[in-house]
Amino acid sequence: MKKILIIILLIAIAVIAFYKSNNKTPIQKELKNFAIEDTSSITKVFFADKFDNTVTLNKLNGQWLVEDKYTVRADAIEYLLKTMKTIEVKHPVSNSMHDKIIKNLSANAVKVEIFTDDKEKAFKTYYVGGETKDMIGSYMIMENSSRAFAVYIPGFNGFLAPRYNIDGAVVNVDLWRNRNIFNFKAEEIKSVSVKNNDNDKESFSIYAEKGEYFFTRNNITKRIPLKNGKQYFDLFDNVNCEGFMNNFSKKDSIFNSQPFHIITIEDINNNTTTLQSFHKKPKKEEYLQIDGKKQEYDVDRMYAKFKDDLLLIQFYVFDKILLKSAQFNVEK
Repeated sequence: MKKILIIILLIAIAVIAFYKSNNKTPIQKELKNFAIEDTSSITKVFFADKFDNTVTLNKLNGQWLVEDKYTVRADAIEYLLKTMKTIEVKHPVSNSMHDKIIKNLSANAVKVEIFTDDKEKAFKTYYVGGETKDMIGSYMIMENSSRAFAVYIPGFNGFLAPRYNIDGAVVNVDLWRNRNIFNFKAEEIKSVSVKNNDNDKESFSIYAEKGEYFFTRNNITKRIPLKNGKQYFDLFDNVNCEGFMNNFSKKDSIFNSQPFHIITIEDINNNTTTLQSFHKKPKKEEYLQIDGKKQEYDVDRMYAKFKDDLLLIQFYVFDKILLKSAQFNVEK
């Protein structure tokens, strides 16, 4: 009997020694449980990067706000919640790579705090790091854990940081904001004026008066068909920018330069909304004009000032508003 007990004891010691030597002690479930099954219970998400940038998303009365100030893009929050629900651990980081990955996480990972009923105490906290070696997933670690994991979404071939709206290793409020600029119904608009500082001959205004629409250019006013006037005002329903650029180092310089266009909308309550556009240098120097010379300005995008925000807007969206691709012939 003693021999049997000694043998059992020796086996137990050998098993313990094996796990210790290979650093494969059992991992507590909560230290690798990144997913949240019921994402509808999430009421707040807090992000913090290593560069002192933070972002707070709050769900208030069924609507998500960023910094309790701006409406969150519907696609962005939908993408985030879907990610939080479907992420899975692919495998623990190997012993040979673990110290290196932990060091990288300490330097670059973004902290993600998820809150449910109690908005003062996080339900779950983990850190999102860089992409895995196979580019299918990202390295992540739970708070108060010393074990990092390769985390992925089954069926999705890519790393996870962009799904958390992490730009490299940086978080930014602007990435979460709804990009809507104008959201007027035609019947809410009294007038629209477009000032072109590069070519005043292209400046114009369109206004509604007593059920009729009028077009003014070069001090000449003409009545235009009701259908055409409403068609133009309809263009101001759900106009979006491409993105916000408030962290751009040249923001103040742009705002202090002469605008390319000044678009002014006056509503039926005599409130005015203004957007100023500015030229943007071409991103690709190989863009050429018809005569073979380099383009002086970007032909696809402009900067814009809207309230206190610096925006990036597209000619594709604004050409109709600027009557570069006219919806009607105002000369008839």
